[in-house]
Amino acid sequence: MPRPLNKDEEERLGRLAQEWDRLYLSLRTAPVAKKIQAFRQLEKRFLKEMRTAAGKRQVQRRLTGAFLMETCAGPWRRFSPYLRRMERLGYSSMDDRLLVCGWAAQAARGSPAGLRRTAALIADFERRARIKPPHPAAREQVEFSLARAKSLIGLDTEVAE
Repeated sequence: MPRPLNKDEEERLGRLAQEWDRLYLSLRTAPVAKKIQAFRQLEKRFLKEMRTAAGKRQVQRRLTGAFLMETCAGPWRRFSPYLRRMERLGYSSMDDRLLVCGWAAQAARGSPAGLRRTAALIADFERRARIKPPHPAAREQVEFSLARAKSLIGLDTEVAE
């Protein structure tokens, strides 16, 4: 099990979130390539500040989430390298897995490889959710998000009897 972050690194992650928010707002109308470049610079700076492997990995996960969010509206080939990166780093939570399912469904349009990969992500999420079901208060939102992702990739075409 990974070692928890120390108080100093938790504070750095809080600063990262604040700086990311400011950067995101300042670049809201910028092209995706410019946003990615700016997020990479932010990541590089914060990776230098983190002292532990767990802290560095958390910075990478958070910025990879930003990369995925920014590239999901574009083609699969732009999105997929960041998906592979997130899978390599590991997901922080089931919430992150669910977000990635939705983003992948958006990015998969028009890509047979993207559709297959997204269907596999959704199936993996559902399998994990059966093992450890979401909190009852979140269940409706999880079901809605999964249904939307399935709809985007055409998995909702099955006729319910």
